[in-house]
Amino acid sequence: MNGFNASARLLCGAATFMALAVTGAPVMAQEAEPQPTTVEGETEGDAIVVTGIRQSIQSSLDAKRNATSIVEVITAEDLGLLPDQSIADSLARLPGVTAQRVRGRSQQVSIRGLGPDFSLALLNGREVVSAGNNRGIEFDQFPSELVASGVVYKTGDAQLAAIGIAGAVDLRTVKPLDSKKRQLTVSGTYTLNDQGRLNPDFADDGYRFFGSYIDQNDDGTFGWSLGATVQSIPTQYISRELKTQDSRESGDPTVLNGQVRRDANGVFYPADNPRQGVVSRTFERTSIAGSLQFEPTDRLSLTLDGFYTNTDDSGIFRGTETPIASWSGATFGGATGTTDQFATSATYSNVVPILRTDTQGAKSEIFALGGNLDFKATDNLGFVVDYGYSNLDRNDINYESYAGTGAGRSGAQDTLTFTFPRDGAYQIDTLLDYTDPANSLLTDPGGWGQVGFLKQPKIDDELHQLRTESYWEFDGGLIDRITVGWLYTDRTKNFDSNESFLRPTAAFGNGFRVPDSAIVGSTNTKSLGMDILAYDPSRFLTDGTYRVEKATFDTQWTVGEQIHNFYIQAGIDGDLGSVPVRGNIGLRYADTTQNSVGTIAGGLNEVEYSYDNWLPSMNLSFEVAPDTFVRLAASKTVTRARLDQLAANQNLNFNNTVCADTNADQIPDTVLPGQFQPPRRVCYTLGGGNPRLEPYRSTNLDLSVEKYFTPGTAIIVAAFYKDLSDWVVDQTSTVDVTREVNLVGWQALLNANPALAQGTFSGPTNFASGKIKGVEGTLRLNYGDLTDALDGFGSFASVTYSDAEISNGTNSTPIPGYSKTTWSADIFYEKYGFRAKLAARYRSGFLSEVQNFAGQLQGAQAQPETILDGQIGYTFEKADGFMKGVQILAEVFNLTNEPFVTENNLFNAAGTDVVGTFPSRHETYGRTFNLTLRKSF
Repeated sequence: MNGFNASARLLCGAATFMALAVTGAPVMAQEAEPQPTTVEGETEGDAIVVTGIRQSIQSSLDAKRNATSIVEVITAEDLGLLPDQSIADSLARLPGVTAQRVRGRSQQVSIRGLGPDFSLALLNGREVVSAGNNRGIEFDQFPSELVASGVVYKTGDAQLAAIGIAGAVDLRTVKPLDSKKRQLTVSGTYTLNDQGRLNPDFADDGYRFFGSYIDQNDDGTFGWSLGATVQSIPTQYISRELKTQDSRESGDPTVLNGQVRRDANGVFYPADNPRQGVVSRTFERTSIAGSLQFEPTDRLSLTLDGFYTNTDDSGIFRGTETPIASWSGATFGGATGTTDQFATSATYSNVVPILRTDTQGAKSEIFALGGNLDFKATDNLGFVVDYGYSNLDRNDINYESYAGTGAGRSGAQDTLTFTFPRDGAYQIDTLLDYTDPANSLLTDPGGWGQVGFLKQPKIDDELHQLRTESYWEFDGGLIDRITVGWLYTDRTKNFDSNESFLRPTAAFGNGFRVPDSAIVGSTNTKSLGMDILAYDPSRFLTDGTYRVEKATFDTQWTVGEQIHNFYIQAGIDGDLGSVPVRGNIGLRYADTTQNSVGTIAGGLNEVEYSYDNWLPSMNLSFEVAPDTFVRLAASKTVTRARLDQLAANQNLNFNNTVCADTNADQIPDTVLPGQFQPPRRVCYTLGGGNPRLEPYRSTNLDLSVEKYFTPGTAIIVAAFYKDLSDWVVDQTSTVDVTREVNLVGWQALLNANPALAQGTFSGPTNFASGKIKGVEGTLRLNYGDLTDALDGFGSFASVTYSDAEISNGTNSTPIPGYSKTTWSADIFYEKYGFRAKLAARYRSGFLSEVQNFAGQLQGAQAQPETILDGQIGYTFEKADGFMKGVQILAEVFNLTNEPFVTENNLFNAAGTDVVGTFPSRHETYGRTFNLTLRKSF
């Protein structure tokens, strides 16, 4: 297998050389490119071409109407003018698409109730690397200014480079020959967050600069484009985290370490270690996209496209942990509230807060290169060679520096009063002033033997994708085209958590004051309360203040995938009786080999596993009446398991009530009589990742009815159904552990007792199944189609309802990213150079992914949220000279300052019934204002 992989990589390397000479955007022959629409707007020759918001709407509707699959499309009004902070914001306005905010920015996208792990992202039609430690890409890595269009595929297609059970998102950069004239555009944006400077050393304002150049030769056979954007955008938010689970975990008041407890009156109150404070970050990003396109004849097309982005998302969290559990030494003083409800206030004495200064940062570089050759040898026969390469290097830091009134509980103690409003924005009143350097000593406040912690995770991701295909175009008939192809994907991802303890040196004692030269002021926590001293800890790692001690529990893994896809697809474009029909019918065979390298018992654990899938697909569009389409789609799709779930990091243990270690060498050597009773009682237990996971599988059915009244008015109703299987859940199952026992050197007992090979594995397993069914409705309306008096006004509204159920046989399993109801809507006016737009999007409660105490992602039930954005602007259309075409645009995002809130359930004392909920995490991001000046030449 190693020889085969080497050969495959050599093939890809050779393809790289070829791609540099003959390259370009991947062929999506089934997709029609948007064409200019002759309605009111700018004059171009004898045609009047619509511009601005209406141009974007009409181009998107044209692309959706002409697509052979069921898709949603966004197009830029002009390159650099997708009107959102992140491309994920733009995608989240599409029917059935939602986004989760991370640190105030829309970053993760869910499609039709399935989270970011279940859809795949493409760049110019090719699969691309991801900045996280899984498959879902962080969309804020891709500037909206450099995206000409985005296509969300909701149905399977045998030719697509990749698609998950939820769908795929294809971000497309500009094709220079699509432009009929030279375009030079520059813009500058000033941005301001109205939270202010929550940390004194981070700004609350920033900038975005953008420039692009598109041109072609006089013959229109060779074109080139280049776009670049530079930004420094502030993030300021207030974070509250009660660090509590559902109260059923600790509903019994006799449980001393419960995170939520009841008082004598049945009032719930927190009893763990709340964490709160303020976060300030600066998101710096430099991105470049370019393309060369050569079409000397209608039989030859060569293109090269490249993309590069460098991001530095750096910042700081300053706040407190407030241990109020009985184990901390704190004393619960009482709560106010109603029986079976969360407290309205609670008081704790003898509290020793831990002052946290956490330096945070994520530096990423993504480079992607793609190339395409499309050559028609005859009028009917053509060939395509396409190659894509992308690479990611990411280095994060989470550097924790602790302070307090003294080591352990030796310093001053405090009395804290928490007030808990129902919205989750709790407040804290204290007796001590933590902005006073006398109360903020560098120390070990928790008595843990450490004064800080350092995590420097590193991620490397490399992906090659090579496509070769041939096609035959028919002269008439129902079948328009037959395509046969091979698509090979080779991906390798490495992760290293790279962790260290920060130990006190001899100089610490019970603590010492923060050097004056390191103090930068104090935090501004606003209504939260409990401001703390702000200091810069950067030098403490190198000046001898801290002693760095490498941790022994680093998480390291490598996951590789080699996928051979063989496909055949028939393009359909003809008449079925008197009904025009377009679409495609295809079959794809995917042969996957996955390999993972991790650790077990301190040594290497390398596992390889293979599986295959047959994936049929069908997309048919019937024009049953003029401008009225009925679309039918059916397919089988798969989503490969999360990369961290495939990691071969495992641990092997033994049950000492079944197998004993009689010589104290930590290796079992004796089977206790009568105790080995599989599968309930076994000797060997295995846990961790599962490199033998197979993909999630789905059988999909879709129906869509679409009526296009005018270029800007349409109504669309769709229904979808997914039958899901092989859903991955964490559970314990019976497995053969012979390989693992031999690998760690415990085979002596197993050799003498072969039956002991029947052990258990606890971890991710393909086990559950379920269904998702739903409906979507969309109305796009140009009010000028109704009456001339409303010309310039338009609106959009879309709602999606889905019903999902995943079961592991006994219990239901939550689906990450699933919202039962989502909607988006906007209303705009655009005429005489003026423009104004108000846009809203809503999603009901969903299982979000948030960082836990260890800095890893975990599920948390998020409350419903509605995001409202607005913009107003003016373009000097009739001015003379330099001012002609200058645009001024003012925007506000998160107009109502909607927080991100997660919640937990409150159970009755018996732990059987839910009696209510309470907010557990509350993040307030504020409003972001943009002022943009833009000029096209």
